[in-house]
Amino acid sequence: RRPDWGVAEKLEELLPDVSGLDRIFVDIPIGLLTDRSGRICDGVARSMLRGRASSVFSAPVRAVLDATNYEDAKKRSKAACGKMLSIQTWGIVRKIREVDFLLRQNEKARRLVREVHPELCFWALNRRVSMTISKKEASGFEERMRVLKVWLSEVEIVVTEIQRKRIPGVERDDIADAVVAAVTALADSSTLRTVPENPSRDNFGLPMEMVYADPDLLAKHPPKAVLMN
Repeated sequence: RRPDWGVAEKLEELLPDVSGLDRIFVDIPIGLLTDRSGRICDGVARSMLRGRASSVFSAPVRAVLDATNYEDAKKRSKAACGKMLSIQTWGIVRKIREVDFLLRQNEKARRLVREVHPELCFWALNRRVSMTISKKEASGFEERMRVLKVWLSEVEIVVTEIQRKRIPGVERDDIADAVVAAVTALADSSTLRTVPENPSRDNFGLPMEMVYADPDLLAKHPPKAVLMN
């Protein structure tokens, strides 16, 4: 049916309204390490995104989740893995902590919630070609809209509605990221692939992976509720 949208303060707010057949794809690291080895999915995604590798931030080590401020987080990261924590990563630690706690406590969430990276999703929907312009630029936003319109015929209507609401903290690139995650989640399960192909798990059994839709298979099995041009 026609895509709908909304804003949830916390991920757990979505769970009561979804069934076991639904999917929730989030742009938040899932599965954290405790040492300096680094998540394989982060490294593989960078190697795939030629020209956009810098868009993949390294997930923090688990010790950072208990930090009280950025300085504390940097010290914890340095002690655990020998690396400092970027300010960009620190900016989403609160959400990483929220998602991590939910998945460790809630079996339903573990079945439904999976990690995606928007630039990897765009790469896949664009026939394995990375975006060429930063998503923060107006031309970069339009570049992503052109890719989405191939798969979601009503993308401009939906995006315009969201922008008209002027939701605090929600920028146009956030909207593009959310839509590409939604289109990926709508894809037939047979088309979904992971980076890496055989993900490892962290100490709590959470998979360290990024999901995307194989473009060759999508041509044969278009996403449900969306149309190909």
